[in-house]
Amino acid sequence: KTETLDIHAGGRDLIFPHHENEIAQAEALTGKPFAKYWMHHGLLTINGQKMAKSLGNFITIKDFIAKYKDVDILKIFFLSAHYASPVDFTHEKILESKQALERILILLDKVERQGTGCKPPVASKKIKEIDEIRDKFIEAMDDDFNMPQGLATIFELVNLGNKNIDDLDFITSAKNLLFELKDILGLNLTKGISSRALPASINVLIDRRNEARKKGDFKEADRIREELEEKGIILEDTKEGKTTWRRKL
Repeated sequence: KTETLDIHAGGRDLIFPHHENEIAQAEALTGKPFAKYWMHHGLLTINGQKMAKSLGNFITIKDFIAKYKDVDILKIFFLSAHYASPVDFTHEKILESKQALERILILLDKVERQGTGCKPPVASKKIKEIDEIRDKFIEAMDDDFNMPQGLATIFELVNLGNKNIDDLDFITSAKNLLFELKDILGLNLTKGISSRALPASINVLIDRRNEARKKGDFKEADRIREELEEKGIILEDTKEGKTTWRRKL
């Protein structure tokens, strides 16, 4: 039997009268504090309006996944705001979350292409930078679960990973920390960008574009690139002259 709760959560709109009634009833019975900590979350709106079936602006998680395909997009959307702040669901903000997720997946894809696997990190000045990012994340969580700041440290990590992509020890450590933080935040990061084999027809187009580039026919190369993008394949030309690909989210 519990007479005092460690944490009581609920919407800000329930502070009065619901939560105050709970306190009055419970403390009158037990003579003890009803809850040690209260976490009141902000309200969710849709395009500035309260979400309600009667307004026709109601969306379920199942509907969201059916439309946007990846639940991590929704998670990043919510992580972008402090739990106590109101959150307004708009297509533009979901697009921003989708682009943010894509930045993370692109880095993971680059790391996999380097063939680093999960080697133990090597101590160095740059590895120290990664440890500092971990400390920043912990500090953000200690600051009343400051999720926006915590999420910002992840993108600081992504930026550093991209800048040091040729340093295998650094990007291996960056990947290890990224997976550590994504587990804390409940992100999956399992939708591979280039993990699935391409259809033969797509490979043919990529080969044709490479041939066009070798011949100096950049107009045709650009046309094929645009055609592939319409099919959901993004090409990236490296400074070494190689062409890599990834799937559009």
